[in-house]
Amino acid sequence: MQNSYDQIAQQWHSHIRGKAYIDRLLRYVDLALEGLQSGARVLDLGCGTGQPVARYLVEKGFRVTGVDQSEKMLEIAKQEVPEAEFIHSDMINVQLAPGFGAAIAWDSIFHVERKHHSGIFQRVANALEPGGRLLLSVGGSDAASTAEEFAATYDAAAEGFTSEMFGHTFFYSGYQPRVTRGLLEAAGFEIEVWEVDDPSSRGHIAVIAKKSA
Repeated sequence: MQNSYDQIAQQWHSHIRGKAYIDRLLRYVDLALEGLQSGARVLDLGCGTGQPVARYLVEKGFRVTGVDQSEKMLEIAKQEVPEAEFIHSDMINVQLAPGFGAAIAWDSIFHVERKHHSGIFQRVANALEPGGRLLLSVGGSDAASTAEEFAATYDAAAEGFTSEMFGHTFFYSGYQPRVTRGLLEAAGFEIEVWEVDDPSSRGHIAVIAKKSA
């Protein structure tokens, strides 16, 4: 996965995302940040090139730590958002100091084998202050529109499937929504928002979960 994102880093950064997509995403970001004071620490997990989330967070006055496993993506992020701190790591092994007021993991966790999801949720919970919120997205794919296409791309060993983007192969993995919900609750989160944010994207769900006090 790291190699795939390294190879498309510039294409990804140059890709024009629609205003509706960005507005929708930033609306969820604002909900996750509600009540958080300027200067608080915010984690951007799977930050990519820093746009639009890390840039937006910095402009709102937050201290941002971005994490990504793609060196090429981080090279661009450091140019785009020099005010932020960036860590080169995957989400499974990243070392996070406690004290974050919020965490964002938009379109990132489903690139990790689902057997690791519970550990990632617990790692984020440990890094958040009591009452801190995690914004993440789960589900959603335009990859396999038929059962035959899904069977052709599904990796049983990794419990996921592959899809093409910018001519390169990417891996996706996730549980049924009720299972993911249970994993979040087991990690000490209370679900505040759970909604399909884009009906055209086959069940792409926006989740805001608050760490129990």
